[in-house]
Amino acid sequence: MNRLGVEPSVTRWNDGEARFLDWTIDGVALRDMDPTQHQTPLFLDDDRWRETAVATLSRLLGDLPGDFDDGRVALLFCPMCGDLGCGGYSVEVVLGDDVVEWRAYGWQYDYEPFDSAQEFAFAVARFDRKAYETLLRDLLSNYRA
Repeated sequence: MNRLGVEPSVTRWNDGEARFLDWTIDGVALRDMDPTQHQTPLFLDDDRWRETAVATLSRLLGDLPGDFDDGRVALLFCPMCGDLGCGGYSVEVVLGDDVVEWRAYGWQYDYEPFDSAQEFAFAVARFDRKAYETLLRDLLSNYRA
């Protein structure tokens, strides 16, 4: 069983930077699995992203449908615009009775289907459902407050 967490992080580009909470799996930051990318989860220290963060957490909990036509959920986005047309990393979220799986982590655009040959970093991460929901619901409460 894997362990899901978050840790404070920052990404920088030519004109700016974004501070955010990065997903971690077993203590390894998700963004570090492909350090050439600047995508971030939209858990930024900025009120304009709060609504998007709430929607993302709700999708990961299964309370809202996925971001893409195939039901996949975006985990990392463009930090400047959050537009999935820029591309982002996504997963298939499978909610079981006691386990949540993130399957087929990979790059995806909102205008074309996911290409499973493009998977990165991991094929499946498995989390204890109770711990997963506790973490995500705590984050959700913080963003709604």
